[in-house]
Amino acid sequence: MDVKVKKILYIILGCIGVGLGAVGAVLPLLPAFPFLLLAAFSFAKSSERLHNWFISTKLYKNNLESYVKGRGMTWKTKIRIMVIVTLTMSVGFIMMSRIPVGRIILACVWVFHVLYFVFKVKTIHKGDEKGEYSHCRVLKIEGMHCEQCAKRLECAFHEHEYMKAKVDFPSQTATVYLKQPVDNGFLIQIVKQAGYHADQVC
Repeated sequence: MDVKVKKILYIILGCIGVGLGAVGAVLPLLPAFPFLLLAAFSFAKSSERLHNWFISTKLYKNNLESYVKGRGMTWKTKIRIMVIVTLTMSVGFIMMSRIPVGRIILACVWVFHVLYFVFKVKTIHKGDEKGEYSHCRVLKIEGMHCEQCAKRLECAFHEHEYMKAKVDFPSQTATVYLKQPVDNGFLIQIVKQAGYHADQVC
């Protein structure tokens, strides 16, 4: 297939994904996730400008960003989404009996989302599903001048959904609880971006 034609097809699929994802973000019967994932994949394959635009939208940030950052899903969530999408697409497939192109697009999206959820989406274990923070790191902080500094640093950690933190100003320490292991350098970088310094991680 010609590269230009392939690029155009990816852009069309991306636009369809954005459109259906936007509808799914409003209507509970139509899940937004698989369509937005299709849009992200298609734009990444076809247009850097469209991809950059898409990942800057609230639609992406509210529905897809946390997954892209590596959180994953439980099997229960995966199955629920796949069942809802299959039922929804079955209705659309039946109604498009006179639109073969529409049926082909729906079939491709369905196959893509099933394969991706089964083989590519990270599965969160049962302990993670309950919200258990099974990992802990203690950082020695330098540069905090008041309790407000401690609150500011806590907020910086809480921006990441898989971690929570308790920053103690008197002892100049931050205790970070994690649902999944992370590199110590990443935690130090969070401290640095908040305007402080950490050189010890326990």
